Amino acid sequence: MRIGVDYYPEHWDKSRWETDMEMMAKANIGLVRIGEFAWSLYEPEVGRFDFEWMDEVLDFLNRHQMKAVLCTPSATPPKWLTDRCPDILQWDIHGNPKGFGTRKHYCFNSDTYREKVRILNEKIAQRYGQNEAVEGWQIDNELGWSNTARCYCENCRIKFQNWLKNKYGTIDNLNQIYGTVFWSQIYNSFEEVIIPRAGACYDTCHDTQGQNPALLLDYDRFCSDSVIAFTKESADTIRRYSDRPVTTNLLDAAVNSGTGIDYFKLSKELDFVTWDNYVEFQWGKADKETVSRDHALLRSYKKQPFWVMEQQSGPCGWSKMGPAPSPGRLRLWTYQAVAGGADTVVYFRWRTCPFGTEELWHGILNYDGRENRRYREIARTGTEMKSLNRHYKALMPHAEAAILKSFDCEWSQAIHRQAENLQYDDFQLEYYKAFTKLGCAVDFVSPEDSFKQYKLILAPLFMMSDEKTKQNLEDYIRDGGTVLFSFRSGIKDMHNNMLTETMPGFLSEMAGVEIEEYDPLLEKITAVSGVFGNSTAKIWCDIIKPVNAKVLGVYTGDYYAGKPCFTVNQFGSGKTYYLGCDLEENEMKNLALYLGRELDMNVLPYEMEGIEAVTASDGEKEALFLLNHSDQQAVVPVKGTYTEMISGEKGDSAVTLEAFGVAVLQFS
Repeated sequence: MRIGVDYYPEHWDKSRWETDMEMMAKANIGLVRIGEFAWSLYEPEVGRFDFEWMDEVLDFLNRHQMKAVLCTPSATPPKWLTDRCPDILQWDIHGNPKGFGTRKHYCFNSDTYREKVRILNEKIAQRYGQNEAVEGWQIDNELGWSNTARCYCENCRIKFQNWLKNKYGTIDNLNQIYGTVFWSQIYNSFEEVIIPRAGACYDTCHDTQGQNPALLLDYDRFCSDSVIAFTKESADTIRRYSDRPVTTNLLDAAVNSGTGIDYFKLSKELDFVTWDNYVEFQWGKADKETVSRDHALLRSYKKQPFWVMEQQSGPCGWSKMGPAPSPGRLRLWTYQAVAGGADTVVYFRWRTCPFGTEELWHGILNYDGRENRRYREIARTGTEMKSLNRHYKALMPHAEAAILKSFDCEWSQAIHRQAENLQYDDFQLEYYKAFTKLGCAVDFVSPEDSFKQYKLILAPLFMMSDEKTKQNLEDYIRDGGTVLFSFRSGIKDMHNNMLTETMPGFLSEMAGVEIEEYDPLLEKITAVSGVFGNSTAKIWCDIIKPVNAKVLGVYTGDYYAGKPCFTVNQFGSGKTYYLGCDLEENEMKNLALYLGRELDMNVLPYEMEGIEAVTASDGEKEALFLLNHSDQQAVVPVKGTYTEMISGEKGDSAVTLEAFGVAVLQFS
């Protein structure tokens, strides 16, 4: 467990570098990430390469015994390249090229761009692949950021048509599956198939574009595949010359919902995964459970510890700033990451840049480069991490439950939202919060993963499934596992078409129910009651007809009062729960508690406002992290004799946490 910084030596005079190294060493920072936006320095003109500046940087790092993650600079194609080769530019949904002036203005499917990237990556890898300072590699930066995984240029049109040809074989097959007889959209050849640019209905149906839903889902898959192919190509180039691990920095779930990359598939091309964690900035704030959820996703993508490659370290934004992190929060966020499975936390950025788009995006140091409160807090954190390393290896929470996350389902729900105020990741987050507020760790699994290690699989909005995953779920339940499905599960085929079987379609036998009718709630609420208590539904109501299932909850309002809303079905040695409505936060937590007790799950007795409790293990020893996310001191009662591993103090009753304070307990 360690800390590092995102460092931009090219932004400062060389005379400053020595001071930076001394200050980093003083703060126990031994790692920097460098070079992700430096294409125009590496290749200032077409075919003219300059590596002297990076030679000097790496020599300097070696002399100071610092390690570096060296980035491929493909995120910022230089002006000379966009002028000479306009075919590398992305096109927006209206068919207009995105011009030079920011970043990420390239098309992943441009052969010209891919070749230019390959040449530069190869030269960088040849030169630095065995450099002692280079610990690892980062491919590009924030792949797909700001919806840049979606391009609508002619490169993409042609490659999408070829992608469809490989998938469907004949145009008649595509027409049949897509249902192009609707609205007279029948194609005579793959060359006629469009990419979903803005159409005549775009202004009035902007959330779906009014396009064929099967086409839209396939385009999401194609764009994700394009990013993954680009990443693999870049990683393969690096690996020909370097044995150091390769990664890229992923985005949080909320941002990736609009970015549209299948991170489970992308992660297969990487040696480890990282992500960028901005808790409070210009574009919003995340509560503790949301950040915890993103850490859980990261440890789940490769089932191993991860990094935070960019951890917020100051007030940040582009045109305006979010709040400055209060004293203690940088340390708190670091410990939250470690408790969630991170073994390295890298702060963005070392020193605030006085120029460029991100001149308001503050790092650890301000513009003047002097020690400040944030620096001292991170120095304290670095010292503590060094101390904890004497007691623990990388820690990972032990989860007894997992959420089934399908990017196909996520994209499908974005195409057809189904109801007002329904969004895939937000809805899954409600399930995550309900369990983690009880101290239950929750992982995420893909449809391709094994479920056997978990007592409970949560499958909200599991709209579609291939036969293999369906069989996997059936086998898991028959062998004693438990699954909770939500409304709008089992309703579609893998082409984004509605199933003609009675809902919940492919889940009907497992769930032991039929859906008689459903009510998408818009401006009304419906009362419900069950083992979770009394609550209200505000998004959706499935009116359930039990076939073999037992009723655990009913509607108490509207025309379907008395009809079931929550059921359980014995299926082999296991159970399938079906929740036909949404619940309010407190009743979701009650439901989690009910299921936790039914399954004898480890529920931690530390539920207090603002307190997060996480038990993590390095395979040999366990640690209980108590994290105070509030601005008030908290006294947390605990049972058992413990040692607080940061301070070394021993106790057997309550732990006092300062505002934004942390404790790491090991019980004897």
